[in-house]
Parts: sequence; structure tokens; C-alpha cells
Amino acid sequence: MQMWARITFLVALAAAAACTRVPELEDRLTPDLRNAGYPRLLPLDDALEPLDPPQQAGEKLQQELDARSDRLQRRAAAVKNAEF
Repeated sequence: MQMWARITFLVALAAAAACTRVPELEDRLTPDLRNAGYPRLLPLDDALEPLDPPQQAGEKLQQELDARSDRLQRRAAAVKNAEF
């Protein structure tokens, strides 16, 4: 029973803190921004570019990783063969 009282108190405390006015944040808005309208909302299908199919994305990633591996191996060989 005492645990539920503590949980209720913490939830009430968190709710009260969420309603607190933070002047440092609110005063940063200029009057024109404060009075500006909301931007027009776009459907996600229109806002995001289509993704590649998973198989194609996986192949593309594998090619990039293979190319990176080749570059790193060439670089390691060049460092190994370099004379100091």
C-alpha cells in the first residue's frame, strides 16, 4: 500500500512539473514566431522518398562494405610496405 502511495505521489509531482512555465524557453520566441501559423502538414508518403526494396538495399550495402574493405586492405598493405 505504501508503495502505491509513493508511485501516486511521483506521478502527481511529474504532472505538476510538466505544467511549470519555463520563462527562459518561452521568452526566446520572437513575437512574429509566437503569432505565426502552423506549417502545412504533408502525408509521409509525399514527404519521404521511397526506400529501396530490402533485397536491393542489402546488395547495395554489401557492395559498399566490400569496396570499403578493399580500400582498407590496400591502405594497410601500403603502410606495411612503406619505408620509415
